[in-house]
Amino acid sequence: MLFNLLSSAEELTPDEIINGAGDQVVGAVSDKIEEVTDAIFDGLFNGMGFAILYTVVALAVLGFVVGLLIYRFKRENLKDYAKVCFGVVAGLAITATVLMAYTTFYEINYGGGSPDALFKPILSLVCIALIGGCLMGVASFFNKFAVKVAAVITGAGLLAAFIATMVFMTRYYNEVYQADGYYSEYFEGNGLIVSVVIGLIVLIVAYIFGKKKEVNDTKAIVYGAVCIAMAFALSYARLFKLPQGGSVTFASLLPLMVYCAMFGTRRGIIVCVIYGFLQALQDTYIIHPLQFLLDYPLAFGMIGLSGIFFERTPLKKKPVIAFVCGAVIAVVLRYACHICSGTFAFGADAAYYGFEGKFFYYSLAYNSFTIVDLAIDIAAGVLLFLSKAFRNQMTLATQMVNGVEEDEETDATEE
Repeated sequence: MLFNLLSSAEELTPDEIINGAGDQVVGAVSDKIEEVTDAIFDGLFNGMGFAILYTVVALAVLGFVVGLLIYRFKRENLKDYAKVCFGVVAGLAITATVLMAYTTFYEINYGGGSPDALFKPILSLVCIALIGGCLMGVASFFNKFAVKVAAVITGAGLLAAFIATMVFMTRYYNEVYQADGYYSEYFEGNGLIVSVVIGLIVLIVAYIFGKKKEVNDTKAIVYGAVCIAMAFALSYARLFKLPQGGSVTFASLLPLMVYCAMFGTRRGIIVCVIYGFLQALQDTYIIHPLQFLLDYPLAFGMIGLSGIFFERTPLKKKPVIAFVCGAVIAVVLRYACHICSGTFAFGADAAYYGFEGKFFYYSLAYNSFTIVDLAIDIAAGVLLFLSKAFRNQMTLATQMVNGVEEDEETDATEE
């Protein structure tokens, strides 16, 4: 090797040798700077994630102890205490979300981060959804017609942003991933198309047959925004993270599951799909628009089915069992979306790790982190739904303007 380098060097002029050495030095320094920058941001994200985790655990323990004391000695103040707890949790969630979002923006601008060509259209989509939610919330103070007008405007904006996002992703795949041939060699477009169509059918059927709860629109929107912020903040408290995307978190999906149980499958699916787009900003690993749909809006949209057993089933009077059954079905469907994505889009990674021709089994094992996530969510959720005070607050939150939604809800809180 050394002989070959010396031989080639004899054919170069001194200027060419100096310039070549300079390019190598610059390249090495750039690689080192990028490596150090990545390490700094990884350490920053991990540090802030665990800080959020410890804060959440400490506040949960403190809130539980204080709640027991109030329940024992000042039970009449329990309702006011619940409102204080809700405000504290909402404030923590929003603060953590803003902090992490700012760090992500900084990483993209100065440290490489997620591909800017994909980040901006997804961010635009999320911003339109959030602005539209605020618009519908304001409209709900007037009348239902105003809410419908705001919903139509928001839907039109989301449709335009979604089409633009798909166009950007398609172009990015053609220019980057298809050009280098790494993923495109094992890419199965037909499998992805069938998987996306089946996922869409599942969500559409669940939405159509989901019970329409007549609750205050403003309250539903506010609770939805807070639950998204809580879930997004908790998603940074990662117990461990996988190399090609995905992580086990501290019950990050639980706020969404509780929202679905409170406000129904229809609103739950919408909120969870929005959260899926938000997750794409946090942990971007996108190679193709169909893979993006499977891994983000469709996969997290399935979490919207976690409240399905609180509607039109005998289990709605048994909240703990209804929650566990709904959570299992929702996460298994999310797991299926990730498996399809890994099998048909990320076959190159399976081949790289020695699973040539066994893409399904590799994806099955790789995405099993969702089952671990499910166990944590169920454990935390069961503790919540076992609390009579928590179930009472759920009932109060879903009251209509002119009364309680259903008489059965009062019965459910007594179990």
